[in-house]
Amino acid sequence: MSLITVLGLLGGLVLVVLAKRARKAAERLLADERSGLVGPREVARARVEQKRRSLRLGQLVCGFMGVLLVAVLGRAAVSGAWGGTTLYYAAVFGVLLVVSALVLVRVAADVRAAEQELDASGG
Repeated sequence: MSLITVLGLLGGLVLVVLAKRARKAAERLLADERSGLVGPREVARARVEQKRRSLRLGQLVCGFMGVLLVAVLGRAAVSGAWGGTTLYYAAVFGVLLVVSALVLVRVAADVRAAEQELDASGG
């Protein structure tokens, strides 16, 4: 197994764990909101922070995909091996990078909208 494959698997595992932690935090916030333990202002602030964390996670994903893509292309350039595996990895990481970047743009817009909504409500 190549180093790029191992890094891809480990990086994916770390991202899955971080995403699960973020999801659990969102579920706790929803449960606290429904039970009346936190007020609407605190919920709005917590949601903005949650969206900011999602943005940072998205930036991490994009950076990671970019590093993997550069590693694949760099290895191919140094070794001169532009075979099927290299093209496969380049295509997969390229597509994942584009999709991640598109999602990142959407999350950034959500963060801006949530911040504006929080500012407008006086929070």
